[in-house]
Amino acid sequence: MSAAPASLDAESVAAILARVAERRPRVHCLTNTVAQNITANMLLAFGAVPSMASHPEEVAAVAGGAGAILINLGTISPEGERATPKLLELARERGIPLVLDPVFVELSPLRMRLAEEVLRLPGVTVRGNATEMAALNAAMREAPEVLRVTTGPVDRIESADRAYAVRHGHPLMAKVTGLGCASSALVAACLAVEPDPVIAAGAALTAYGIAGEMAAEQAQGPGSFAMHLVDALAGLDEAALAARMG
Repeated sequence: MSAAPASLDAESVAAILARVAERRPRVHCLTNTVAQNITANMLLAFGAVPSMASHPEEVAAVAGGAGAILINLGTISPEGERATPKLLELARERGIPLVLDPVFVELSPLRMRLAEEVLRLPGVTVRGNATEMAALNAAMREAPEVLRVTTGPVDRIESADRAYAVRHGHPLMAKVTGLGCASSALVAACLAVEPDPVIAAGAALTAYGIAGEMAAEQAQGPGSFAMHLVDALAGLDEAALAARMG
């Protein structure tokens, strides 16, 4: 396994962010009720457009024009369970990039079954923490062209032949609920404008981590941190990236 291309520098990350801002891709999020608001606000700050429809009778119509799809398994409902195969069919038919966020997949047979169903789609990006990724390890080994994105103190991005590590962020990012779920949506936004999934995920997590570092310098605690994170993400530019990427 080789390293990702050295071109993932401040200039290339800024170029991907500029494409997001220019194209304003819509990211359709079948996500959990805890994270909906903060996910939508992070996508807007990033320059993307969120949609959140979950009813099985309309989800394919609403998501049809999306540049990427996020399926988040937190607070899964019967409605979300029925909507999932419709989104998978849409992604398969139209070649829409899809991100799976397997929230607490290790705790529930239902979540594991749905995750395995999603992983049958070629080219899925899975973004989870170390525990979630370990629980899905066997399923991901069988998955075609899966991209693994394991977030934590160091974020690790792994494809079949490349690996990349992102060493940005702040401990306060683990103190606000929904911020991990929001990172999955930002990865999806970058996948909508960047064909190389390793580069797309690397750019999203680098930008998010640096915005977290910037927000922490202004915050008094977790509550104000979330507010400053939205602002930092919205104002992120190449100069700010370069100052922290070295």
